Amino acid sequence: MRIDIYTQSSQLPELIDGSVLHSAMMFRSFEESKGCKPYMFVAYDTDNREIGHILIIKRRRFTILPPMLSYWYNINGEGVYREECTNREDMFAIFLEKVLDMFDFRHSFIRVKNIEDSRFAYGILRQHNFVPIRDQRMYISLHSKAPQERITRAYRAHIRKAESCGVTYRQAVTQQDINEGISLLHNYYISKTRRLPDKQILNNMLHNSDGTLSESAKLFIVTYKEKIIGSSFCLYDKERAYLAYNCGLRKRYPMQYPGIMAIWAALSNAHQAGFAHFEFLEVRALHRTHMKFINTLLNYGGKQKGTLRWLHFKWQWLNKILRAIYV
Repeated sequence: MRIDIYTQSSQLPELIDGSVLHSAMMFRSFEESKGCKPYMFVAYDTDNREIGHILIIKRRRFTILPPMLSYWYNINGEGVYREECTNREDMFAIFLEKVLDMFDFRHSFIRVKNIEDSRFAYGILRQHNFVPIRDQRMYISLHSKAPQERITRAYRAHIRKAESCGVTYRQAVTQQDINEGISLLHNYYISKTRRLPDKQILNNMLHNSDGTLSESAKLFIVTYKEKIIGSSFCLYDKERAYLAYNCGLRKRYPMQYPGIMAIWAALSNAHQAGFAHFEFLEVRALHRTHMKFINTLLNYGGKQKGTLRWLHFKWQWLNKILRAIYV
């Protein structure tokens, strides 16, 4: 078995179809953005067939107080593997060891998140001194009931009232709508602890390499009197839709419920497109102080499930302190 590492999208081979978080689209989006560098690790067997691949994103940030340039690496999920691959944890361990060998002394920290099963590679990550942080997931099953049957009576009334006032929603397909929708998201998240990716990253995700609209990412906008008052950004796998970011001008248009309509636009579109599950990525990594927002999502019929994030700092003394606190 061998592992090839790609840093340019033009050199990427044809990859196994799987999670959008490890797709060529995601690689290309970060490649064309400042402060980011993607690495695609691809494993091959002796017959030169791909066994699996995993995407690592290098991020750079400069802070003024204190003046410091920091680097960290994100691993979003366990990667993508061939269907007949039965030793996925072992393959993930090989990828992880390769990452640590390359970046162990060149990073502030390495973060592993968005792992679907919290038991996946638990022992392997502990063995490499990663610190487990409690996290949560929230999702809605769309295959058994329609979204209209899952949301609360109050939210159904809010949606009917907003639509009767003239509020509409649609997918952003023109560049003007895309720019305005992304700007609305950017202005909302600029004051939040959870930051939005660069505008160019989001724009790249919405388009294929030839400039056409992508099916792996969509932007929805909520309009009232020809003004955009809400926006939501979604990612798509084979059977799952992910709500990554959403916002609404709730204080300026309280009776139009732009925040509720932004989420409803993404949720109803996922159901119409035939996706089996709809997941709120927004919930992951939220602190307990955000319970109001979490309770809001529960009104859509969401179900909560515990999971873990993993952190590995280059300073071993810090890893030991955090392990004593969180383990």
